[in-house]
Amino acid sequence: MFGDWDYQGQRYAQQESRLHAWLTRADCPVVIEIGAGTAIPSARHVGESINCQLIHINPSEWEVGLKRDISLPMSAMEALIQITDMR
Repeated sequence: MFGDWDYQGQRYAQQESRLHAWLTRADCPVVIEIGAGTAIPSARHVGESINCQLIHINPSEWEVGLKRDISLPMSAMEALIQITDMR
């Protein structure tokens, strides 16, 4: 990926297969994206392709595309502390 000549495509395929197997068993998955932006949108595309609620955490590119999604315009640390404190 992006000139990484040590990229392990087989390992990626295994992890992707495990993710899809897990998603078939998950009742209500949620994707939490931390720092995913529009410059390299791969992380956002993966989250959106799963078709579940997304929580976008990004202080500068926090906009979400669907009403069901949640945007947190803050740093990763601040958001994770607040999410953890909600228990």
